[in-house]
Amino acid sequence: MLKHISIKNLALIANAEVSFSKGFWAITGETGAGKSVFLSALKLLCGAKAAGGLVRKGEDSAVLIGVFEIKNLPDAQEFLQAKEIDFEDFEIEIQREIFANGKSKARINGVLASQNDLQELGEMLVQLHGQSEQILLREVKAQQKLIDAYCGNEELLQKCKEAFDKWSAINKKIEECKQNAKSIAEQREFLEFQFNELKNANLRINEEEECERIVQSSASGEFKRRMANECLELLIGEAGISNRLGELISKLQKFESKCDDAPKSDTAANAEDYFNNLVTELKKLGKEEHYSAGQIEKANARIALIQKLKRKYKADLNSLIELREKRKRELESLENSDSDIEELQKSSGKIRTELEKICTELSKKRRAGAKKLDTEVENRLHSLSMPTAVFSTRWTPAESLSANGAEQGEFWLAPNKGEGEKPLKQSASGGELSRVLLSFKRAMAARDKVPLLVFDEVDSGISGEVANTVGECLHELGQYHQVLTITHLHQVAALADGQFCVRKIEDKERTYTTVEPLGKDKRISEIARMLGDEKSPTVLAHAKELLFR
Repeated sequence: MLKHISIKNLALIANAEVSFSKGFWAITGETGAGKSVFLSALKLLCGAKAAGGLVRKGEDSAVLIGVFEIKNLPDAQEFLQAKEIDFEDFEIEIQREIFANGKSKARINGVLASQNDLQELGEMLVQLHGQSEQILLREVKAQQKLIDAYCGNEELLQKCKEAFDKWSAINKKIEECKQNAKSIAEQREFLEFQFNELKNANLRINEEEECERIVQSSASGEFKRRMANECLELLIGEAGISNRLGELISKLQKFESKCDDAPKSDTAANAEDYFNNLVTELKKLGKEEHYSAGQIEKANARIALIQKLKRKYKADLNSLIELREKRKRELESLENSDSDIEELQKSSGKIRTELEKICTELSKKRRAGAKKLDTEVENRLHSLSMPTAVFSTRWTPAESLSANGAEQGEFWLAPNKGEGEKPLKQSASGGELSRVLLSFKRAMAARDKVPLLVFDEVDSGISGEVANTVGECLHELGQYHQVLTITHLHQVAALADGQFCVRKIEDKERTYTTVEPLGKDKRISEIARMLGDEKSPTVLAHAKELLFR
């Protein structure tokens, strides 16, 4: 519920403060006085797009503040908690500042908020009904939404959407598999050729490096072995250095035992250790891996094959191996595609059966609810001075199942006796459409959770007794919602629980719009003005009678 709104420097309104309570409130004033500015302020607080041209001339910015009660709005409370916005006594303050350059800044209870935040919260707080909403009522999709809202189909529609999305996703996958199988089948000969060529090549990771090592080692291996063996012959051959060195050490040790001044044998012994180590190393070199001519020829052949395939496919060895495995998978998938598609089609069939069940349940609930809605709307139209109107919902099977079910509902109306029913978009005038909209809102009153309904000249195109019944309908809505109505009709304004008057005045070469709450006497004067003469005693008496009947 809207408790208070403050408007500063918005268009012609320099400063306005308006407080509200429950019930039905009328906003009146001369044409062009600025009633639409008040509506614009409410829209801006609910996230409408801002424009610099809305700021009063000569001012830097416009500031709007709205105070709302959310005691009975759990969705709004959850939204605020999710945004980590504190609220006390179930009240929130929305503030929006619009700058002359077109930019704007918004806060919810002092916390900065985006335009999307305002829109999301605003949809929970306010429903705006103007000419655009009446025009929207002519659209078939909007009509079905009204039926589903009346029937309380939210949960069932969500199930329908989820099942349809699953069904659509698996059908898309089936088509992708079919297209993929077709593409592979068209290239089968080519794929088989590539796979067989790469398979027969029997390529291995790091094989090229291994073959190159074999070839490279064969060139130097023979020389190493020959030189090692020749050195070994010099060292350990029959007359080799190591053998003669042993004899030398033995002689030196004997010499050393007899003569104190004989050369020491230690140096020769150290030399022996060196030569022994040298023998060990040379033996290792002489026994290094030896590749046969056949092995070397095979390695050269493998290198040539790998190089050929690399040039042909413009890829390295690892990529060639990956390509081989890819071709293998593609050919296997072609072999398995029929069974894969068959499995997917079985799953699709199961999901479609589930979707059909949901659509059948949704259809039954819609048709049963639509009958009640038709009766209720038709009765409301009769009370709104359309005594012979016939209203009904007609159903057309959809071309295919969708997230919204298996049929499309459309409203038909015969406004006058003997004319025959036509689709609502063809048969209703502006005034009749206003009454249809009011009939729907009255039918939805107990179900609609949004606390504030705003009607912008919903009584346009009507007068006389019809205006009285429209006013009575709005007053009834005020028992379920807070209702604000911008109206030019005295019959409607007189039935409101409270009234505000919007006036345009000139002061010091500037024009201002004021918003004034009306007490008993001023309200009588305003109703008299709307009747045509606020100074006439007779008109004033009639205005008083209308207000207090």
